[in-house]
Amino acid sequence: MRKILLICLAIFLTACTAGHGIEHDVHIPQVVITDTPLSITPVVETPVVEEVPVQGPPQELDVPQFNEYIISMEFEPETRIVRGIESIRYTNRNTQALDELVFRVFLSYMDIHHIFLDNEELDFNLSGTVLTVNLPRNLEPDETLQIHLQFEAYIPTGTDRVGANDQVIWAGAFFPVEAVLGSRGWHTESYYSIGSPFILDVANYFVEITTPVDYVVAGTGTKTENIVDGKKVTSFTAPMVRDFAFAISPYFEVTTITTYSDREIRLYHYTPNLPVEHILDVAAEAMTIFEEAVGAYPFPQLSIVETSIFRAGESFSNMIFIDGSPLRITNNLADLRHGIGRQWFSIIIGNNLVDEAWLSGGLSLLVQEGLLGKSDELQLLMGREHSYLDSWQHLIFNENSRRINSRISDYQNWTDYIRIQYRKSRLMFYALYLEMGYEAFNDLLREYFRQYAFQIATAEDFINLAEELHGSELGEFFNNWLNTTDLPEFSWLDN
Repeated sequence: MRKILLICLAIFLTACTAGHGIEHDVHIPQVVITDTPLSITPVVETPVVEEVPVQGPPQELDVPQFNEYIISMEFEPETRIVRGIESIRYTNRNTQALDELVFRVFLSYMDIHHIFLDNEELDFNLSGTVLTVNLPRNLEPDETLQIHLQFEAYIPTGTDRVGANDQVIWAGAFFPVEAVLGSRGWHTESYYSIGSPFILDVANYFVEITTPVDYVVAGTGTKTENIVDGKKVTSFTAPMVRDFAFAISPYFEVTTITTYSDREIRLYHYTPNLPVEHILDVAAEAMTIFEEAVGAYPFPQLSIVETSIFRAGESFSNMIFIDGSPLRITNNLADLRHGIGRQWFSIIIGNNLVDEAWLSGGLSLLVQEGLLGKSDELQLLMGREHSYLDSWQHLIFNENSRRINSRISDYQNWTDYIRIQYRKSRLMFYALYLEMGYEAFNDLLREYFRQYAFQIATAEDFINLAEELHGSELGEFFNNWLNTTDLPEFSWLDN
């Protein structure tokens, strides 16, 4: 680690003991998607604290392809408190200089104690979920800096994205993460309780989590474990991911399966007599479906973690938190399959999940059944879905939320959100499938993945690509589906 980081870490640890659609203005590097899982070597070393601060001028930093997070934290089981240091290598890939950096802090139980740049402590403001860091000088385009922040957080008992029960703690949307800067400014939308209110760029994560030796840690990326001074240090290397999620438990058992494409699926579980082999078989089958329909999973592993999270589950990079109740029911793993699909649509291919949630929700739901190309079975399923949706849609109190093209803020409950943003949008994509035909629609899925993996795609991007592959305009089609409160009919329903 560079000498300047050592100074900040020494200061931080001393303080720790004393107290408690998106339009990018940036150039996104082209990433080539292959069947080979991603692998990178960290450009920084594990932080080591020196007792004597080393003075000196700021050093020139090389410009990484993606921003980087280097995090070292320790978990205290008795209090469920996490303390740590997060170093962020940030490159200004915009066309204008920046006098501040903006981060999202989604966890209300997190305190930021200090933020340093070089030897200088920075002024910052944490308001709600928005952390604004004032820079001592402008950060010019293509210039890189590294800041270090000291944090402390409490893991509450509960069923949210960060939560705990008697067996396990889990944390998604946990660490402060850079806000996306679009043509209209920083994306600092509210943290809505409904939907997945995240707009995130990809970055590289290097994370160390210290626990008692008898605890097992699940996390995003490739994992290694070491015993240091009587404690377990679990390290993760996670290149090109949108977030870092983790779970910690002394009760975890870990069972794995390797897919035909040589990806490892890990199941972290603690409930006795769980149908582990069946769960892993379903997960492997779902991964195969999405790899064949969309593209190869670009990471070497995927972790499924038993929790008691709300709804049924939530997807993060390389990680799915799933409620234990449906896992015990062998014929009720649809949410697991959907969570795997969200790895492709919203994690690998990013999008605006506040304004255009349908773009990932509906595509995941359509593909997960594995029925593309099986006309009779898919038509039967969609016919039942159309009848079901048609019977209740007019009962939604908020008329605007019946539109697929609505915001998270339009919804008052999860039921209406799922019915429109997932199920109605799935019908729309099925109608597009009928319009384009199997071959062209399949080409659309694979080309969409090839062009927009590791980027943030907009609805306009998807529609333009669909029109290009279809060979004709689809403006009227999408307008009828996205912007009307009615449920459009299918031509085949009249036959």
